[in-house]
Amino acid sequence: MIKVQCKHNDPSNIPIGIPDNFDYGLELGKIYLVMGILTFKLSNNIYFLIDESGRPSWFPFQLFEILHNTLPTNWFLKINMGDEYVDYRNLVGFEELCNKEGFFNRLLERDEEAMNTYFRRKVELEKSIELEEGPASPLWRDSF
Repeated sequence: MIKVQCKHNDPSNIPIGIPDNFDYGLELGKIYLVMGILTFKLSNNIYFLIDESGRPSWFPFQLFEILHNTLPTNWFLKINMGDEYVDYRNLVGFEELCNKEGFFNRLLERDEEAMNTYFRRKVELEKSIELEEGPASPLWRDSF
């Protein structure tokens, strides 16, 4: 399970090279569970799928320190080899994110079914972390 800690959250005061064209709305020092990883075509930058305040969004990896870098065993990879209507080059994440036609865009649009699937997968991942690390893991539960 990939866990990251927010190190930067102000687009006007971030290190050079980090995309700064939106408000991040992240909490400094908070530990987040990464639910997907992708590279957008235009930026050629790696982004993490993380939710803050119940809103899943893609955030540049440079905003975070990686605390745990193991991929979940049930994640998938999708490589875009020429679909000009898809914004990403590659995508790694839970099954629906990578394998269900249109899910990626529906999640960005905050479609209710896509959001329900996202949070169901997140709860499953959190439960697997508790089984692996125990419910009182200091790197996890104290952050929520």
